[in-house]
Amino acid sequence: MQLSTVQPVFKLELNHKVTPGIVIIAKFDGTHPCLTASAGYDKIIIHHPHGGVVSGRAQRSQAHGEVSELNLSQAVIALAAGPLRPDTGRDMLLIGSPSQILAYDVHDNTDLFFRDSPDGVNVIIVGSFGKYTEPLAIVGGNSSVQGLNWQGTELFWNVVSGKVCAMITFDFDKDGENELLIGCEDSYIRVLKNNQFIIEIAETGPVLCLTPVTEIRFAYGLANGTIGIYEEGIRLWRVKSKQNTVALQWSGDTLACCWSNGRVDWREGTTGRVLRRVQMRAGAAAMLLADYRSVGAPDLVCVSDRGEVMGYPPYQENTGFNATSKKLPSEEDRLAITELFNKKQALLVELQHYEANAATGSMSLETPERGSTAMPTNTRLQVAVSASPEERCLDLVISTNNETIVRAALVLAEGIFETGETLARHPPASQLRSMLQMPLKPPRDVPVDVHIKALVGYPDSEQFHIFELTKQLPRFSMYTVAVPGTTACKDSYVTFRITERVQRICIWINQNFLLEQDVTLESEDTKELHLNLFCLRSQSQLDMDFAADGQVKISTPDIRLAGDLIQSLAVYLNLSDLQSTAQFPEAEKKLRQEMEIAAQVGEMRSRLAAETAERAQLITALLPAAQDAAAFDLKEMLNRYKEVIMLNEELLSGCHVRRSTQDQAVTSLKNLHTILQQASRLRVGKYSKAVVAASRKAVREDNVEALIKILQVGDS
Repeated sequence: MQLSTVQPVFKLELNHKVTPGIVIIAKFDGTHPCLTASAGYDKIIIHHPHGGVVSGRAQRSQAHGEVSELNLSQAVIALAAGPLRPDTGRDMLLIGSPSQILAYDVHDNTDLFFRDSPDGVNVIIVGSFGKYTEPLAIVGGNSSVQGLNWQGTELFWNVVSGKVCAMITFDFDKDGENELLIGCEDSYIRVLKNNQFIIEIAETGPVLCLTPVTEIRFAYGLANGTIGIYEEGIRLWRVKSKQNTVALQWSGDTLACCWSNGRVDWREGTTGRVLRRVQMRAGAAAMLLADYRSVGAPDLVCVSDRGEVMGYPPYQENTGFNATSKKLPSEEDRLAITELFNKKQALLVELQHYEANAATGSMSLETPERGSTAMPTNTRLQVAVSASPEERCLDLVISTNNETIVRAALVLAEGIFETGETLARHPPASQLRSMLQMPLKPPRDVPVDVHIKALVGYPDSEQFHIFELTKQLPRFSMYTVAVPGTTACKDSYVTFRITERVQRICIWINQNFLLEQDVTLESEDTKELHLNLFCLRSQSQLDMDFAADGQVKISTPDIRLAGDLIQSLAVYLNLSDLQSTAQFPEAEKKLRQEMEIAAQVGEMRSRLAAETAERAQLITALLPAAQDAAAFDLKEMLNRYKEVIMLNEELLSGCHVRRSTQDQAVTSLKNLHTILQQASRLRVGKYSKAVVAASRKAVREDNVEALIKILQVGDS
């Protein structure tokens, strides 16, 4: 891999600083593309290089002749554009502020709609999916997603358990209809089909970027620098960088990756290997794929945070960036030769080590002393994972099958260790043994692949052999069998009925739990199963009772865990619909509290808004009076201006109170939506979808008792 000598096909300066992540390209007149970006707290710039001067609210910029400025009264959080209105082929501009959404027709200088968004606005896209065939403005908030038509009417709404960071429409299940893929701050990629979540993909960090690659593949980028590609829910590859991903785009035959430090990589779609790389002079703000030159082919438009815009043509595997260039194949050949030469050197070094081992092995036959690197050929590395209730973690035990010792071990596992993804253990020489223990504490109930590299040899060895193994931890690995006589949790539970043999339930438990002994039935005639478990993470109880008549009862104080168990069991048993009855007093209590807080905050916001409007009217009346008094009574003028200053200070104080009230309202709504999402996960299929719809209605009507009933019995 080497830095590319590729030159951009166009380059320009906006003469404005650009806010990273808030950049789009749209055709506001239906023909000419315009780069639109946030250039500060409440300012939007529109670059129109092909003419079509923007009029109306947008004013010509003094810093650039081809840039117009659009000033707003609120902060710009998100931008999107698309043919939202069906009777015109123009793109409509969607502007998201902390609590409001504005749909604006730039060409006609008219507002399509202006709508409040109490849950906040983080991401906006324009697209259609499932039964919603018309283009929708899809808004991702702090704990929910909603779809609005061109008139601002809400067509769908759903809850998620984390802040929405990225969204795309993509045909995930290959049925000819798009689904909505949602990347969340809680490290999940969720797939929404017709207002119902059909799958959740667990990742190792907040999902910042999503982009379609082909008809069956999509790429993702995480906050920890990981990027990769999925195909039909299966991850093909992933790589990690120290930088954060700003944007991903499929350009030509490669995946273009834009990093926060201004670096742009072109990677192979099948392996992730870097083919070319360029470096911008400043940090990256966005990377978009658009025909900005209007030549009939899309370019990769890279925008820096200083306002520099560069366009690169699509990269093709056979011809590179330039079909007429003859240097690129030779560069690829030299790169391949270098890689092969490095492999040759590594193999030669390994061969020397084997020859040294053979020589010392033959010497050990003649002399009683053992060679420094010799090792029995039957040496094996053994790995076991067991529960440690005293340490509230899992013990990863690495051992050998003979007198050799484990000199050091390196464990790679994403999302387990607090300080990173790697844990190294190298005990002092006095504590070297053939067994090494390492603690594991998975913070979430997701399956984890643990990659182990161990140095094995003798205590006096100078060279060690490297053993590599992979151990997979099941989803519910942090649960172990409870001590007999432990009091079961009877107040919080969920019950449902399934028609399945208990033998299959045993297989599901053995696959998803890490128990010392596999769960087996006493005889083939046994039709009941009772399991009492203990959570190493939270020290809570988990009891699962499977009755002979198909009645299942899961008792746990954690409503999230109950939902995870039901979803896992439904996937394993291929259940399309499942109704349940739940009783979670703690969740019900928290639900009442959050609804009460939301009501109080709503009343306070209305009162503060009225007071602010009243003070603003007084200021508008006092200012002309003070100006008139300046002509005949200076003392009266000073008194008027003092009143204006006092009212202005009161307005500033009220502004701070309104801001804290808004933050409190967003937090309360997020907690409320989290509980509703957990309640929906206690059901499967149409029953889960009905819970979401009924909860939305109850929240709008401020009906707490209806919400409690929905949590308990669903929308029956």
